[in-house]
Amino acid sequence: MEHFSIIIGLTAIYFAIILGLVVYARIKETKSIMPGLNEFFLAGKNLHPLILTFTFVGSLFSTFSVLGMPGLAYAHGIGGPLFILFATWLGTILIYYLGRKLFKASRGQRVFSPIEIISKSYHSRRLGLLIALIFAILLIPYISLQLVAIGKFIVSYTDGQVSYMTGVGSMMAIVLAYLFLGGMRAVAYTDFIQTIAIFIGLLVGIFFVWHHFDIDLSSLIKETRETSPKLLTIEGAQGAYPWPMFITSVIVFAGLWMQPHLLTRTMMASKKSDINCLVWGSLIGSALTVSLAILYGLSAHSIMGHDLKANLMMGDLFKIIGELNILGVILSGLMLMGALGAAMSTADSLLIAIGQISTRDMIRPFFKMSPKKQILMSKGIMMAVLVLAFVTGLEPPQFMTDLAIYSATGSAMMLPTFLFFKWKKKSKQAAFISIILSFALLFVLASYKAISSEDFLGVHVGFFPLVLSFCLYFGISFATYKKSKTKNKKKTTEALQSV
Repeated sequence: MEHFSIIIGLTAIYFAIILGLVVYARIKETKSIMPGLNEFFLAGKNLHPLILTFTFVGSLFSTFSVLGMPGLAYAHGIGGPLFILFATWLGTILIYYLGRKLFKASRGQRVFSPIEIISKSYHSRRLGLLIALIFAILLIPYISLQLVAIGKFIVSYTDGQVSYMTGVGSMMAIVLAYLFLGGMRAVAYTDFIQTIAIFIGLLVGIFFVWHHFDIDLSSLIKETRETSPKLLTIEGAQGAYPWPMFITSVIVFAGLWMQPHLLTRTMMASKKSDINCLVWGSLIGSALTVSLAILYGLSAHSIMGHDLKANLMMGDLFKIIGELNILGVILSGLMLMGALGAAMSTADSLLIAIGQISTRDMIRPFFKMSPKKQILMSKGIMMAVLVLAFVTGLEPPQFMTDLAIYSATGSAMMLPTFLFFKWKKKSKQAAFISIILSFALLFVLASYKAISSEDFLGVHVGFFPLVLSFCLYFGISFATYKKSKTKNKKKTTEALQSV
């Protein structure tokens, strides 16, 4: 596409302007070009509630709202996107409950990571180290997937005129600039702008497509019922979403909300009411995103037929839109800039999270480090992980998507440890054992699925480990609390008798 180089250039300029404004404001306020710990990891905890909400929603959906979810609707119909909508709405309950607790626990405390709060609450640096190691391992596939997805899209959209190396390499240069100079505030501002660009582009784009191809909602539904009626069922065209798996997977999907780059945003709030904004933003944003994804997926069937590759469908549709007229070029460019920006911003968020938990939760508790050294070490770790993700993306393994799904599932194993960190009967033994044994069971069930190509008893691999995690956590917590209470009572009685 002739105009793709223009879009790449405009995207780079857009990122440069945002970064420049953030650095300029920082120099004016602090006389320093580099951000401090609070600014680098938490954007100073003084973002406007609207910007905080948009950066949360942008990190939750990012490129997937533009490229992945419409492709999911194209391949499966309404079932896949509705699953995500239902899971997201359940996740808002989690973020409301847990987010408010994390916010309260971080007030007046010099903490920069949700794992720090957990470690202090359980009085165990080793527990924090275990959780940090798990999260660091689980987040790496997500970063690689971001690079691979956008790289393949660029190659497809430009018909190979822009290679994976060139496209993703350009993205990495911008990402590294943000990592070294911008910090979380720059990420938040870009999330705010690109999320608006994505929603406007997608919303105007669907009406533009409908107008040009003489489609409306009633005719689209009628045509789908006649040609592909299974697309309008929950189970989907390929039967991938039966109700048992649907409901079970929704429970496991909560693991996505547990990941540190999302939980950290609740600690970035300046007041507790900001958490309410995150919740409402998630509810409204997910409903709009899913609705648009379904409309694009069904419209692509009507316009381009049934034989497209789902993961490349939006790229093909963008090309059609861009070739129609000047308005099509503008809309295509707006959505592309949003998608590219979202991919880079999400990569930044994930990398900052890895740098955050590596230095604050894995190294600093055991070795004294100045704030400046913590930031420097975080940047080094981020760069190493980004390079690793880039190299992995050159020859991505076939199971990379599965790894990303398992990383969300694995995060769910730590749900009880996070949800009940303020519970008076909690114990670090319960947290350790529930995490370790539930992960062991998850590994066994995932291996069973890999060998047999089916879920154990037809239930999602994360369900039984999640149940085990909760049972162990509560069982051990009650047992250790009762034992501790009996021991203290015995000591009190012996002390009274001695008197």
